Amino acid sequence: MRDNSQYEVLGQKFEALQLPIIRDIRGKDWVYFGEENLYPQVLLDLYNNSAMHHTCVQAIKDGVIGEGIEVIGNEIVNKHGETVDEVFEKISQDYIIFGGYALNLVWNREGTRIVEMYHLPFNNVRSGKLDEDDKVIEYYYTSHWAQYRKYPPRAHRAFDPLYNKGDNASQIYYCYNYTPGNDYYPLPDYVGGLNDIQLDGRISKFHNANISNGLAPSLFIQFRNGIPTPEARRDIYNEIQDTFAGEDKAGRFFLSFSDPGKELQVTPITAANDQYYITLEERVSSRILTAHRITSPLLLGIKDASGFSNNADEILVAYDHFEATVVQPKRKKLLTTFGYILRYMGWNITLTIKPNQILIQDLNVNESGSTETATETQIIE
Repeated sequence: MRDNSQYEVLGQKFEALQLPIIRDIRGKDWVYFGEENLYPQVLLDLYNNSAMHHTCVQAIKDGVIGEGIEVIGNEIVNKHGETVDEVFEKISQDYIIFGGYALNLVWNREGTRIVEMYHLPFNNVRSGKLDEDDKVIEYYYTSHWAQYRKYPPRAHRAFDPLYNKGDNASQIYYCYNYTPGNDYYPLPDYVGGLNDIQLDGRISKFHNANISNGLAPSLFIQFRNGIPTPEARRDIYNEIQDTFAGEDKAGRFFLSFSDPGKELQVTPITAANDQYYITLEERVSSRILTAHRITSPLLLGIKDASGFSNNADEILVAYDHFEATVVQPKRKKLLTTFGYILRYMGWNITLTIKPNQILIQDLNVNESGSTETATETQIIE
């Protein structure tokens, strides 16, 4: 009989996020991005699970795309009927989330002009290996890298205006930020805040699960009259759970069995300190904002005490800093690279974007103590 006198408490193991391992796998034509070649999916999951991170990305994207590309924003660029602005919005979002973007470019038969442009989800593209000249010749695309045997990746020639005919007419333009020591894939600008972004999502899931399961565990129930069989232990647990646990009843519980010696013992568990979670959320939010270089939560619609005389003053200063240090560098990179490709489609112009206009009305206090709106409006561009 197995000795049940000692017990092991089992729980799910959570590890801090690590930087991706980029590997050249023998027998594979593409370079692995992450241990399971799924690191972009990790970044996508963080974007979908962290409310603060998601909002930061959206705020940066809205700033980058502004009111659209002037002059040619409404021009159609592919058979799906997408416009220049629509493709630019997609690559901007990819660039902010992943640190890069990808386009599928289709040349005409003569190889003199790009006739179609399609956005490719950056998380679905992998790099081929460097050749003897340290250049990537091919990129691979599939919509399901987790099931690449079922959905085989398709090779495309890397963008090259000199080799663009026949089988090379469909090419992939793979644009990404330079990362020291990495010849294949980028890391996002917010890489230093990845663990806090992950923690933000976990805190939200924790509170959700706590409410769904009757909040925090409230009882530790210990039977000291012998150790029953696994089936019997499961039946006892289920009976107690059906009686006490759930959203409409008491909180969850721990159940333990041990050798005889004492009667049934029920120990109440003190509820966790709510202030701890409030402090933790404030810390996480602050570090996520720092990772994105957003100096004021007001830019995301989050009110806080800042020391400014009014919120308008803080927004003016914060948005000016945000525009200059975050939005403009990304916009410049995107417009430069995107404009380079558009020249091969016949638009040999300098791309410009009209920034978003933020209207802030000054509030003045009149002699009666009530507020009135000033007639002048400040416009931030």
